[in-house]
Amino acid sequence: MTVTSHVAPTAKYTTYKAEVEAKLAGKLSAGERKRLEGELRLLERARFVDVRGVTHHYMDVGPADGEPLILIHGWDCSSYWWHHIVDPLARAGYRVIAYDLKGHGFSDSDPNRDYTVAGFSADLKALTETLDLPPQHIAAFSLGSFVALHYAAHFPSQVRSLAFFNFALFQYNKFASALIPGILDTVFNRVLRPIERRGLWWIPYLYALAVLSKNTAPVSDVKLATLSLRCCDPEAVRVSARELSRREVLEAVGEQIAGVRRPILLVAGAGDPIMRPSGGRKLMQLAPSGQYLEVPRCGHLILFELPEQVIQIMRLFLRGAR
Repeated sequence: MTVTSHVAPTAKYTTYKAEVEAKLAGKLSAGERKRLEGELRLLERARFVDVRGVTHHYMDVGPADGEPLILIHGWDCSSYWWHHIVDPLARAGYRVIAYDLKGHGFSDSDPNRDYTVAGFSADLKALTETLDLPPQHIAAFSLGSFVALHYAAHFPSQVRSLAFFNFALFQYNKFASALIPGILDTVFNRVLRPIERRGLWWIPYLYALAVLSKNTAPVSDVKLATLSLRCCDPEAVRVSARELSRREVLEAVGEQIAGVRRPILLVAGAGDPIMRPSGGRKLMQLAPSGQYLEVPRCGHLILFELPEQVIQIMRLFLRGAR
C-alpha cells in the first residue's frame, strides 16, 4: 500500500478558509470576530493525507510521543464536533488525532462511494499505518462507534481502549430499515442542507434542539455543527444511512463487542432518542471488559451538549486504561 503523507488541501477546505479570512478582514461585531478567530485557529491546524486514494483532513495535537488517541465523529458530522475535547486531552499528554471520514467535513468524497462501516474501518487502519502509530485509544461518537468497533474487532492488536458516546445495540427491523434511510435523506439532504446553504443556520439548530438535544449550545458551536451540512457529501450521508440499516451491520455489533478484550466505556445520554440508553445497557452486557455510564439530561449530541463532562469522563477512563 502506498500512501502519500503530505498532499494539497481539499478544495472545500481552501474555499471555506478563504471565506473566513475575508470576513475577518472586514467589519464585524466583537462576538462574531471572536467566533471566526476561533474557527480560523481550528482551520490552521489542518493536515491532509492520502488514504486509499482519497484525501483526508485531520488534526494532530499533543506530544508526538504521547499515547495516540483517535477521535471519530458521527453521521453527517465532522472532526470539529470534538473541538472542545482535543486540547484538554492533548494537555493531559495524549497525541490526539481527530479526522474527517471520507465524504465528511473537509475530507474528499470517495469516487467509489464506499461509505460502509468496513470501508471506513479500512481507512482508519490505513491512516494509522501512514502516521506510524503504535496501538491507539479510540473515542467515537454515534456512527463513529460502528467504525471503531469494527476496527477493534478486525485489528485487536492496534487498540488500547474504546470509548463510545451515544451508541447502542439495535434489533433489526425490516420495516424501519426500509423506511428510515429515506426519511433521513429527505430531512438532511433535501431540507436542512439547502436551508443551511442560504445562511439560515438557526433552523437546523431548532430542529436539533427539538428532536436530538436536551441542552442548548453557544452560537459558535451551533455554527460549527451546521458547517457539516455544507461540507458533507449528500451521497456519503445517503449511503452510510442505508449501511446502518442493514441487518448484517446491526447484528455484527453484538458479536464484535463480545470478542473485544480491551477496556470499553459506553456513555449514553439519558434522553437520547436515537441511541437509546436501554440499547446501550444491552450492548455493554455483552462486553467482557465494559463499563456503562448514563448521563442525566443529555440527548444524542453530548459532544456539544456537555463537553466538560465528556472531558472529565475521558480523563478518568483513559487513566484507568493505561
